[in-house]
Amino acid sequence: MRDALAAMADAGSPQLSKDEALEMLALSEVVIRKAGYGRQSMVRSARSAGASWTQIGAALGSSKQAAWESHNRWLEEQGLET
Repeated sequence: MRDALAAMADAGSPQLSKDEALEMLALSEVVIRKAGYGRQSMVRSARSAGASWTQIGAALGSSKQAAWESHNRWLEEQGLET
């Protein structure tokens, strides 16, 4: 995806129309939401399997505190128990 977007930014590539740009923006938002859901699902799976917040944070490239806060914030936004 990154390479495709970089190629679109090259001077030789045709510019997107307003409608195309808005369609791509909406699509990227769906992809971001789905990826976030998948990430949080994997966090829950890792916790259920016995992973510590330190291990989860390391897997996510963050601290255990940041991983825990992000996951709990996501749960609250979804209306789920923390």
